[in-house]
Amino acid sequence: MKYFLPAFFILMLLGCVTTNDVDVTQFEPTCAQPCIRFCSDCISDASAGHRTVLLHQCKQAMKECLQTCTPKS
Repeated sequence: MKYFLPAFFILMLLGCVTTNDVDVTQFEPTCAQPCIRFCSDCISDASAGHRTVLLHQCKQAMKECLQTCTPKS
């Protein structure tokens, strides 16, 4: 039981930094793909020590990248 709360807290933090809530389908694929690839590379490079902070920063960078994309017509 003593490991339940820390594990639960970590899982909740990791769940908050997923990119599932970012809708990339509303942007032109040729522009959205590099943004997605950058985020994927950024996440895979995140070190274990500051992983939660870096994951959040990677997601934020992807959102900012997508803002430069043209919406689908």
